[in-house]
Amino acid sequence: MTGLLVRMVVAELRQHLRDPLTILFMVALPLLLYPCLTAVGHTVIQRDLETAEARPLKVATTPAFPLAANLERVEVNDLAAAVREGRVEAAVRRTDEGVELLWDSRRPDSMDARTRLLDDMTAWRKDTQPRRVDAVDGATDADRLRHNLARWLPALLLFTLVSGGIYTALDVVTGDKERGTLETLLTTAVDRRLVVLAKFFVVLAFTVVSAVLSLGSSWASASWFLGLALPGSAVLMSALLLLPLAVLLAAGLTAAASWAPDFKSGQVLATPALVLPTMLAAAAGVPGLALSGFTAILPITGLALATRDVVSGRAEPLLVGIAFLAAVGWAAGGLFWAVRSLGREDVILGSRGGAQRRLRGDYRADALLLGAAAFATLWFLGQTAQSVDLEWGMLATQAGMFVPLAVATPWWLGLPVRAHLALGGAPAREWARAAAVGLLMPGVGLSVGAAQSFVIQAPAGLYAGVFDATVPLWRLLVLFAFLPGLCEELLFRGAFFGLWRTKSSAWGAVVVTALAFGLFHLSVFRFFPTFALGLILGVLRVRSGSVVPGMLAHTLNNSFGMLAVSFAWPVEPDWRCGVAALGALVLLAAG
Repeated sequence: MTGLLVRMVVAELRQHLRDPLTILFMVALPLLLYPCLTAVGHTVIQRDLETAEARPLKVATTPAFPLAANLERVEVNDLAAAVREGRVEAAVRRTDEGVELLWDSRRPDSMDARTRLLDDMTAWRKDTQPRRVDAVDGATDADRLRHNLARWLPALLLFTLVSGGIYTALDVVTGDKERGTLETLLTTAVDRRLVVLAKFFVVLAFTVVSAVLSLGSSWASASWFLGLALPGSAVLMSALLLLPLAVLLAAGLTAAASWAPDFKSGQVLATPALVLPTMLAAAAGVPGLALSGFTAILPITGLALATRDVVSGRAEPLLVGIAFLAAVGWAAGGLFWAVRSLGREDVILGSRGGAQRRLRGDYRADALLLGAAAFATLWFLGQTAQSVDLEWGMLATQAGMFVPLAVATPWWLGLPVRAHLALGGAPAREWARAAAVGLLMPGVGLSVGAAQSFVIQAPAGLYAGVFDATVPLWRLLVLFAFLPGLCEELLFRGAFFGLWRTKSSAWGAVVVTALAFGLFHLSVFRFFPTFALGLILGVLRVRSGSVVPGMLAHTLNNSFGMLAVSFAWPVEPDWRCGVAALGALVLLAAG
């Protein structure tokens, strides 16, 4: 009896794990989600800590006393009103009893200004010797309650919106595919677009109903149980902001459900469909993250920040309008994608698991699984090995982890390894192109980094202390230029590119591989430069038909960095970087 039970359990597990989507979303996602959150969160927090101290904050003081360079005095008449309205972050005024320090606990900058003022008042207090110093929070209990509600309400609302739509989408789309009724319906005389739109509107109806009920329930709960009277205008504005969000989510859920081959795979997709949008909306709860011209256009996050500001009563109409228009644009794009997805024959017919998908020559899910495995390997094993010994850890990561993954994946899938990894030769012209482009790639990276600084400012000394300048140059070149050039190209432009290319255009594979390459470097500040370099290396892969010229260009690019470390070159973007970037583009476009 026990042996039979064990065999049955093993058989069920093998059947369940046969589809790589199951491994990707139920095993790889939990392993990758928290490292990604930790990496991004750590870099953002570190950047804020490094820049916060130098950022000048506006304050008002009566009487005036010497202030540090990171505080800017502003003349106002009513100090309490100025703090309450956000015209200054904090204020100090003399009273009959001593000194009052006014601040607002709802704003991180106000709390920072309070700390700085207390430090700056030390010498002045010794001279004036006030009887007491009172720190007065300008926010009332109701203000703080409303502020906290506004921070977390967007994520809660979005979670209920997705919950209301995901299983409806799985039933009306994936369920119909599994039952065979979708194919029959789409082969009738009924216009296919009407069928697609009808299913979309069903999903949208459940999403909108969930949104309205969630918002109404939140408003009633805040009023009845918390004693917080939210203005009707704020509730109506929040409802208006939720409409394009509901359209976007309904379109995305419909498209995702259309790609699921069966209901089981659709349930696997439900996990990222619930988690990822909720994470984007949870950005509204991050202290100090403000609605700006940049954050307003971000999908889901922009609308979440706008909803937070509307509920808290601190909204700027222009920025809220930008967030609303951007959300309408994202919703239109999502709806277009959903209609196109349900209009594809392979999506309509579907499949029954990974084996059927591979029979059609589609290995894109395997490419994602390879990327997830490489990321998890780097995070849990590679970084640990490099923290113990950077040089031996780099060798173990590149040659001992990445190369086996790149070679074993096509072999395991029954694909010709040499052809799949594109290890063949290339014309001499492509070698010359790769060599010239590789010499110009540092200029591309520096130019993109300079452009990125207008949006995301990398902290000073991002790479300081990473490489030991006392290490012989030949070892730096071998370990940090040649080895990554060989191994990372084999992994990305070889195995990952080859798998994704099976059911994608060459240029689509270039973009997706570059995105994976950028994310792989575990830094929000390095993403855009690395993504740009990944695009260049992908173009070299397409133009040459081989992964080897890209290895040369990658090695030359990294060699510049190692030479800069060894000879202490000052590396700053200037006009020469722009010329180099333009030269690289010309070489890539040349016939």
